Amino acid sequence: MLLLAGCQELTPTVTVTPQERMELEARAVDLLLAAAQSETEDVACNALEALVRVAPREGLPVFRQAVASPSPLVRYAGFAALGEVRAREGVVLAQTGVRDASRHVQLAAAFCACRCGQDGYARLLVEALTSAPEENLRCDAAALLGRLKEPRAKKWLQSALHAPANRKSKPVTLAIQGALAALGDTDALHELINYSQGDAATRSIALLLLADLGNPEARDALRYRLLSPMEDYVEARLIAARGLGKLGYRDGFDLAMRNLNFRDANSNPSPENPARTYPLRSMAIHALAEIGDPRALAPLRAIAADQSDPRLQVAASYALQRILKR
Repeated sequence: MLLLAGCQELTPTVTVTPQERMELEARAVDLLLAAAQSETEDVACNALEALVRVAPREGLPVFRQAVASPSPLVRYAGFAALGEVRAREGVVLAQTGVRDASRHVQLAAAFCACRCGQDGYARLLVEALTSAPEENLRCDAAALLGRLKEPRAKKWLQSALHAPANRKSKPVTLAIQGALAALGDTDALHELINYSQGDAATRSIALLLLADLGNPEARDALRYRLLSPMEDYVEARLIAARGLGKLGYRDGFDLAMRNLNFRDANSNPSPENPARTYPLRSMAIHALAEIGDPRALAPLRAIAADQSDPRLQVAASYALQRILKR
């Protein structure tokens, strides 16, 4: 009954001395700063995103460096990071970025310029959302409009929701609904809750959006997905655990801990049957980051020290910072 009501047993005491806390935090930030300069694109992008959330001041130099990277993915992450922190030099750098050879980078630069006070660049995002032929560009534009935290973006997103190409695309529809929900649209939030009961692909996207939103109205949908005996997709349960953690519930702690060291038995991964080791372990780590239980510190510290997968090191360093800062 306590579990169903959302009440949790008291967390066993885990003692971290002030000196240990300082050392752990410093090592985690140092690892993220080094990873942000990695030649491996996804490692660098993940580290940049993590730094925005846990160490934005320390990350400023690598954000600036990222926008000059030869990798479009890293330039995108750099402009998005500068925009999130409203960097003083963001506008000047973005004026170059909006002419980038990559359309995705152009959108991130427009987002950066808007966040730094140049609202006129929002038209680039709106134009991409309504007229870009590529589905992933429209998804990016929708997500960035939601991240602007600009109330006027609601009408742009609502209008784009009815564009014929967007109505035919479930990923774009979900991205728009997620952006609207981030701007406080209750109807969009309820649409995402409905989508979280859909097929596996739709369910995962909707759950990720709900987990990021941290809206209490999504609690029951997240708890149902975590606890339902009908849900045999562990990834979906871990995403739900992450969302509940953001709302202050620890229902998914044991599940996340069990999957920290998951190893996929699939010896022959393919596009139809991809390897699950990294994504599932990463989801477990991010669930623990939101749950914030200090009992996870020791295993996360071990993962952060393991150089066999830098992506997991980045995720664990981020989670350590999140837990230690509570």
